[in-house]
Amino acid sequence: MKLEVRYCWMAILERMAKVMVSIPDELLAEIDSEARRQGTTRSGLLQQAAMTEIGIRRITPEEVRAELDELSADWIDPNEDLTESIRQDRRSH
Repeated sequence: MKLEVRYCWMAILERMAKVMVSIPDELLAEIDSEARRQGTTRSGLLQQAAMTEIGIRRITPEEVRAELDELSADWIDPNEDLTESIRQDRRSH
């Protein structure tokens, strides 16, 4: 089992580029603090920040549902009789 897990991590790491960047110590401390707060790694936080900066956004299904609920609140009245609305719309054409 350990061999399989090790192989899996090796396969993942082979598909990722390694980079060296210069970051001031104070900024690195802030990055590490924020990564801990979000429950992620330094690499994960920097990847997310890079994707956000260049316009790539990962969104979870829960976030999609929340956004749709928020948007639909503007045009869906939960108290509206939809059947009657459809009838009125048909009569108007």
